[in-house]
Amino acid sequence: MKKRALILAAIMGLNSMGLSAAAAEGESAIKESSSGFYYVEAQGEQVRLSSKSAEALIQADGLYFRDLDKDGELDVYEDWRLDDETRVQDLLSKMTDQEKAGTLIFACVFGSNGSTVSDLGGDQDQSHSGVTVKGVPYVDDPETCLYSTDVVVDVNGGNVIPMAYQIKETNVTTFIAALTGNPKDQLDLFNSIQGIAEESRLGIPAVFSGDRSYNTWGGMIDMPHYALGVTHDEELLYDLVSEYSKESAAIGYHQVFHGYGNEIGSFYGDDPNYIAKMAATETNAYQDNGWSAHSKHFIARGGRNAYVNAKSPADLIDSWMVGWKAVVDAGTDYIMTNNNVGVTDGVQGYMDKDTYSILRDDLGYNGVVCLDWPLDISRIMSNTGITSDGVDISTLSAVERYAMILNAGVDMFSCYGSILGTDIDAYAEQVSNRAFPDIIIQAVEEGLVTEEDFNEHVARVLRNKFKLSLFEDPYSDWEDALALIGSEAYQEEQFAVMNNEDINAARRSEITEMEDQVMVESTILLKNENNILPLAAGTKMYVDGSTDMIKEGDTEALAQFGTVVSTMEEADVCIFHVTTFDDNYYFMVEDAQAAGKPIILVFEGTVTSEPGLEQVLSSEALIMQTYVNTPDHGSSVGSFYRYVTPSTTAQMLFGEKEPAGSTLYETAYDSDEYTKSWGELQNDIGVDIETRLYMAMMAKENPTIDMPNNLGDVLWTTDYGISYSNPADIELSLLSVPQMITEVEVQTRRGPSMQKVAVNATQQAGVPFEVSFVAKNNGGDGHMTVQVLDGENVAAEKFVALDGGQFRVITAELTLEAGEHVITVGEESQTIVVE
Repeated sequence: MKKRALILAAIMGLNSMGLSAAAAEGESAIKESSSGFYYVEAQGEQVRLSSKSAEALIQADGLYFRDLDKDGELDVYEDWRLDDETRVQDLLSKMTDQEKAGTLIFACVFGSNGSTVSDLGGDQDQSHSGVTVKGVPYVDDPETCLYSTDVVVDVNGGNVIPMAYQIKETNVTTFIAALTGNPKDQLDLFNSIQGIAEESRLGIPAVFSGDRSYNTWGGMIDMPHYALGVTHDEELLYDLVSEYSKESAAIGYHQVFHGYGNEIGSFYGDDPNYIAKMAATETNAYQDNGWSAHSKHFIARGGRNAYVNAKSPADLIDSWMVGWKAVVDAGTDYIMTNNNVGVTDGVQGYMDKDTYSILRDDLGYNGVVCLDWPLDISRIMSNTGITSDGVDISTLSAVERYAMILNAGVDMFSCYGSILGTDIDAYAEQVSNRAFPDIIIQAVEEGLVTEEDFNEHVARVLRNKFKLSLFEDPYSDWEDALALIGSEAYQEEQFAVMNNEDINAARRSEITEMEDQVMVESTILLKNENNILPLAAGTKMYVDGSTDMIKEGDTEALAQFGTVVSTMEEADVCIFHVTTFDDNYYFMVEDAQAAGKPIILVFEGTVTSEPGLEQVLSSEALIMQTYVNTPDHGSSVGSFYRYVTPSTTAQMLFGEKEPAGSTLYETAYDSDEYTKSWGELQNDIGVDIETRLYMAMMAKENPTIDMPNNLGDVLWTTDYGISYSNPADIELSLLSVPQMITEVEVQTRRGPSMQKVAVNATQQAGVPFEVSFVAKNNGGDGHMTVQVLDGENVAAEKFVALDGGQFRVITAELTLEAGEHVITVGEESQTIVVE
């Protein structure tokens, strides 16, 4: 050890910073990780350091530092005792324009948004986005994938952009890494790429991101985003996401392309106040636990409505900003653009300074803004539109368009691979999503982007790397990670994980128990006619489902509580568990109805898919489950059941557990009412236009208004979910029928006088008309089927669902024959004449 210290001292030259005689004493502080790097533990003033080589760990003032630029001296940006901004500015002063421009490119590991890094065996879904990668290229040829400096290489029949080319040739150090593979294989790959980054001139570390909030077990399981919104459980959201974040950070991820729920119409519904609360909670859970949030997509791209489609005549931009302000205030490090029009009609948002002045100036955001994927330069070149200051985008060159994007407030260009030069046709066939750092440099050289702005764009990216301590400790140790992520059994032996049983055995109970809680709290009981649920022990059940996996899982789980029979005729009830309302579903319903059997329908709902009136009317009980953990982007492996576990579903159906979720969205009686609603205005389904306009003005004047959810005539409102233990108590009142004005003679002190009065209007035979009444729920969430009587006959029926304590105005349509009719709802009656 002494000899190594002396050699190290000779290399460093014992400069004036004091690369001290104490080196011999302190050499033992440098340890070697079994994961292939060297490190110094945090102790006292000393922070933890990690490096590819021991020689890169130098001493000054009795402390260790990383010699990132390999000059044997302690530079300002290498000195972790200094504040981040001082270090950022020092590093900027050392960077070439090429290094700066490369820092503004956000590429993909191996040029693919979703690479397989483990030979896991079994059938694998190789549905990669971006550059097509066939088979498992990294496993087939890791040396080429990592260390080749060619732009594109062919590995196993697919195009791969090697990491050494991306980092050493194009100076890119930020990457999407939606990897599919075992935790250790992911960790080892990240360490290998960090080693390449450390070899670069300034040793700028790499940042790894992806669309999966939980990718510890790459391609096997992910975060159940929508389900967490449905739970309405802020504490559970924070606790579970915190654990996901700790694990992901431990294996080498640095950021995640979430939250997404800050958009209206996404995972947290369309109430700006609830969106703000939950989006801030999610952001904090990432950023409090060693990760960066990369919130998306400003203003909004997905969910139920993109901003461009949801924008109403009222232009409720301030309602969208409630959620965005919450994540900005929570400190989100990155924000992703969307690939739709911004606030200026006809202009792509990422080219629209008016759009991003809202983010930068109004909300005060000073973090990194990155373009969404996929956004090849050919797509940027296809943009048209006229900006608010009269620039015709269709006339602009590539360099002018890049400059417009940067000057709008965007910092980073997204791509699958970075291409050198300014020929925008280069590698178009091999790489489907390209970015050109040299065009950024050209924009600066031509004065289209100022040097000051150029440096600030780069500084924003660097600040995040310093904040995450990557200049000190970019490597991950497998033993440390394993102690955090694995169960005792998995820590003893890292067995193959290919199904639910494996993954639950491999993971910590803290996480699996919280996920079980989410499953229950995100399941919504929408209908429970005559309290058919919970089922009695021993119930005979006919079970069917959309897939064999669902049917087999339910059959095994339900058999623990009752008897699963082979024909509908033998059954007390039919339990149908479906993911879509396809022909197979309709055949199930028809057969059950023909057999005269009650239907319990379990549906796997999503943000954009939910049961409607047709399903309500055909079932005695209706449950919507929203838990799904299918990995986002990239590849999936193994044979995993992605929904609420069959055992938990069975426990809820038999009452051992109680569904506790409640709706985030209203559901219309028919699709036309949904179509009429304004996507950016909450709770306006089923209202008339006058009410909608009034609601819009309330939201426009106060975006955080607590908007009533009982104004529309809907199947059910927000916050609705039945409880077994708290039944509804619904009363009906205020029956009203159409009225007309007529004159009647009345006696006054001065004699007879004609006065106008309102009376029940005469209706026309065979012509539909509406009656209205009030339904008020004095109990827990629930429903009833209201009968509108014409004398003793049922003239109409309507399913009415109400939140606990809620009242709503309900309408029912009648069509009557000529004559006098007594219309009754509940205890109230009105007489109508039909001619």
